[in-house]
Amino acid sequence: MNGKSVDILTHFNVEKDIIIREAAKEDFNAVFRFIELVDSEFCPPLSQRGGGIYERVRNTLATPDANYLIVQTKNPDPSDKIYGFLAIVGCTRGWHGKDRAYINFFATHPAYRKAGLGEILLAELERKLLEKGIDKLYLCTWTGNKKAMRFYEKLGYSIYSVILNDRGRNINTFNYRKKIEPAKSAKQ
Repeated sequence: MNGKSVDILTHFNVEKDIIIREAAKEDFNAVFRFIELVDSEFCPPLSQRGGGIYERVRNTLATPDANYLIVQTKNPDPSDKIYGFLAIVGCTRGWHGKDRAYINFFATHPAYRKAGLGEILLAELERKLLEKGIDKLYLCTWTGNKKAMRFYEKLGYSIYSVILNDRGRNINTFNYRKKIEPAKSAKQ
């Protein structure tokens, strides 16, 4: 990372090159910097929403029913300010019911897109949620995020509501949900 070229991870070497883990309070700076890296891709940018990125990360790391799940290189470069983070998903458990969770953030490092990390990360999130008795997962995206919409639909998410002009003129919010099935989660 750090401006150097990166090799796209293949499914062959994923297990030896990465780890998936929950964020700890000590990860605040790296999570914050990762979100800053992708901030402009959100509509509106997360930095422009109430509390900005700082409050979003602080609140998620401080809330017992919320956290980030991180894909990270096993041996990150010590000078890497995002500490080898390749993808992050933020999730809040118990959202509108004890069997529901809401994805409040999801992004892959721009240099690692199309490497399958997003699918791996969401499958692991689903597996962890099922272990906690949560079998309904929700998220949202917006009109201009067609790649994300195709990605979520490929993974079994379906639109259950659309809020017109929610993010500005002709920028609609699409609310997605998925019933998590054990066979469709990560390998047990």
